[in-house]
Amino acid sequence: MLSLYCLNTGQSANVSGAAKKMASQWTRVNSAEKKVPHTRIEDEADIQQTYSFGRKLGQGSFGVVFEATHIETQKKWAIKKVNKEKAGRSGVKLLEREVSILKRVNHAHIIHLEEIFETPKKMYLVIELCEGGELKRLLQKSKRLSEEETRHIISSLAEAIVYLHKKDIVHRDLKLENILIKSYHHSDDNGVVNIKVTDFGLSVQKGGVGSENMLQATCGTPIYMAPEVINGHEYSQQCDVWSIGVIMYMLLYGEPPFMSSSEEHLYELIKKGELNFSGPVWDTISDAAKKVLRCLLKVDPAHRITASELLDNPWIGGDNSMNASPTNVLEMMRQFRDAPEDGECDELSTGFSSLSLSRSQESLAEPAASPEFPTAPALLPGSVPGLSLEVDTDSNSSKPSTPTKQHQKKKNSSSSSNGTKKNGPPVKMCNTLGSSSAQVGRL
Repeated sequence: MLSLYCLNTGQSANVSGAAKKMASQWTRVNSAEKKVPHTRIEDEADIQQTYSFGRKLGQGSFGVVFEATHIETQKKWAIKKVNKEKAGRSGVKLLEREVSILKRVNHAHIIHLEEIFETPKKMYLVIELCEGGELKRLLQKSKRLSEEETRHIISSLAEAIVYLHKKDIVHRDLKLENILIKSYHHSDDNGVVNIKVTDFGLSVQKGGVGSENMLQATCGTPIYMAPEVINGHEYSQQCDVWSIGVIMYMLLYGEPPFMSSSEEHLYELIKKGELNFSGPVWDTISDAAKKVLRCLLKVDPAHRITASELLDNPWIGGDNSMNASPTNVLEMMRQFRDAPEDGECDELSTGFSSLSLSRSQESLAEPAASPEFPTAPALLPGSVPGLSLEVDTDSNSSKPSTPTKQHQKKKNSSSSSNGTKKNGPPVKMCNTLGSSSAQVGRL
């Protein structure tokens, strides 16, 4: 229930003794969550006593995002106003999930939730303001980023995902639209981008380790989805690592690694995982960066490096040489037993002592959906045209839109496709909840 989210009894005048007891019990059970004030109010006028509303940052079918200034401190925030009736049951469910996750996290590269106001029909989330907008917009403006800029962004993203995975949280919808720019300091050759991961509507928290807790819901944005998700196989937090690989490829090259005008062909390209590093752009990229991409975009998640291993990779630290790259343990064992495969993610000379042991594959299950790369930037439910994958019995079936631009791929030394099936089971589709602003992720 929405009213149970850390209800602030000090600010709510009419709370019964039973409700107070229930709220107290709920808070103790969820002691891992940070204390985010959640105030029941009659109407928006009550919020305006604390915050002064400014320009509109974006609008969707289910709500609006405004820039706001805290009257007492003069600090600027973003206030996301969501119409619960228009959002419907599925929209409110995503909103509840996002709020729950945001209460559990506190990281420099994850969006901060300050407080919540709620009326019978609307909910107001006061969220950290990221004036730089979406990372997608910066890429569209710059066409592609330098290797140094990409390195800084991927390092920050890896830190955030390592933090989430240690808390057993799987994001499941990492993409350019869900990475916001807090600040951007541009120099002559490079820029330092301070990013914030947002949009936790599809995120899940695992119930434990083991195969019984593997994720099975087919969800996400097609061009960022891992092969195991497309195949309908059980999958783990390694799906986030694949998405990081897609993001890194796009930052360096300006386009996704796998594109097609047909979703069926797009899925086949993803399941093959053949990367294309030909052309003048890739001639300017270090071999170390290409090797990191091959390790991130391994088709078999067991051979894919983890977020922790990515963070320990010498390339992240600024080393563009190919001398020593930490390797996934299972991949190392396979290569120790067999011949190395195309020199990807191998470096046997580093020895097992240099390996960063991967954590057990973790999971949860909750279906949901999100728009894909060619659509407009997303912020609030309902504003982005297009469809996205989801297994949801409450949703109508339809097919997702896919990139319209043809992108020919040449065969290269690439990720192994072992462990995947050529054709996965059919999946249901549903309309996504989307939006059109650059401030906060889609609910």
